[in-house]
Amino acid sequence: MSESAGRPLDARRDAAWLSTAELSAIGLALVGQVLLTSALAETVYGRWILLLDIFIAAFLVLDLGLPTLLARDGPMQPSSLRPAVWRVWGMQATVAVPVALVAGMAVLQRHPDVPELVAAAAAVSLLHLATYAPRAALRAAGEARLEAWSKVVERSVMTGGYALLMANGETAVFPYAMVLITGATAGLLCSAFLLHRTLGPSQTDLSDLGPAWSMSWRPLVLAGAPFALTAAVLPYVSRIEKFLLAEVHGYDAVAVFHVAQMAWAAGLVVPAAVRSALIPALGAVRSSSTAMSATMREAEAWIAPLVPMGLFAGACTVPPLFSLVFPASYTSGVLGADAGHLFLILLPGWGLAMMATPSLAGIQAGMNPWRYAGHAATGLCFAVVAGALLVPANGPIGAAWAALSVCTVLALLALVLRPSWRDFHVQAWTIATLGCLLVPWLWTHAWGASLAVAATLTGLAVPAARRATAVQGDSEG
Repeated sequence: MSESAGRPLDARRDAAWLSTAELSAIGLALVGQVLLTSALAETVYGRWILLLDIFIAAFLVLDLGLPTLLARDGPMQPSSLRPAVWRVWGMQATVAVPVALVAGMAVLQRHPDVPELVAAAAAVSLLHLATYAPRAALRAAGEARLEAWSKVVERSVMTGGYALLMANGETAVFPYAMVLITGATAGLLCSAFLLHRTLGPSQTDLSDLGPAWSMSWRPLVLAGAPFALTAAVLPYVSRIEKFLLAEVHGYDAVAVFHVAQMAWAAGLVVPAAVRSALIPALGAVRSSSTAMSATMREAEAWIAPLVPMGLFAGACTVPPLFSLVFPASYTSGVLGADAGHLFLILLPGWGLAMMATPSLAGIQAGMNPWRYAGHAATGLCFAVVAGALLVPANGPIGAAWAALSVCTVLALLALVLRPSWRDFHVQAWTIATLGCLLVPWLWTHAWGASLAVAATLTGLAVPAARRATAVQGDSEG
């Protein structure tokens, strides 16, 4: 493969790059949220977050599942990725205008007093949507490091703009919204430029990516349909609690829950990065169930050691950090809950998401991607039920328990739906599950015991990971 066509795929290398970049980007985003919560009143901040969530949920369906197809099919012919990105952009733009108009008018009915914020939230969501295709193409070409840089650039522009506004004493929300638009634009331009520079002028026919990439839109839309439906459903799984909180408990409750969920989601960038790196690797061996199963087992074995100490690190750093950097109202309980307490409830969900990552990547890259859509749809149904049962009577605390229950169901369902579902790494799952049950709970009672359990479980998991790698190496040899 020529240099212009990208580099050979390496799931561990790409996962490391993406994880590092995502953590850096999330770190910058957290700083940005600290600045926002300090500059804006709780109700104003909660409303702006709600508007963003509404449009992100409404517009993600417009990706048509095509960025995921790029990541899956692109490694077979990287020289076709540039024209494929243009094809994706053209298809997305065709459906974006009517959906944007309909969604915008619907949101304005509920928020007629802030039309400028509604327009800004819509613009941010569409700009983020446009970045998915070039970033997926960079990843498929083996250039996850460049995808990573584009994310850091976006967050740096956003956080720097927030800091400048706050230094000038700005307390209105619209200037901060314009900064977010500027950051999203920078991310799009950076990813598109890097794709152009990396893949060079050499291009091959789109059909080299597979029969779905023919000149007709129909086979491509059908191939992306399960991923598109999933993209339409998954945002609601993570946001249904906030929608219910806004209806029953108001924007203040949304604000405090969002702060806790945002810090928890910062950790979720690690499994997301691992999954992004695994999809091309699994897509390359999707015709062999044995190879896919071996790759997933090895990934599970290496993820397990990260879970116990990751849980302990989150428990001992995030709640104290909340008290240090956020206004006192977010940790005093006056908004309905303490953000630190909410975070500890959510924390085990991170460990479960980590362990479910290879299974989800296998489902996406497998021969029946409709299972992935079924996974997301089931998660949404359960989220609605759990939210309706727990949120109205319990407020933000109920929202946190509802979110954790959804994570548990999604992790178990990923195991059931994965290719060769019986062939998961039992020891890795057992160690990680024990960590999820014990480490956060012990932290609230005796931090020393929590550390001891985390260290012991990690010590048990590392040899299992080494054995899995040795077995994989022998099979490849």
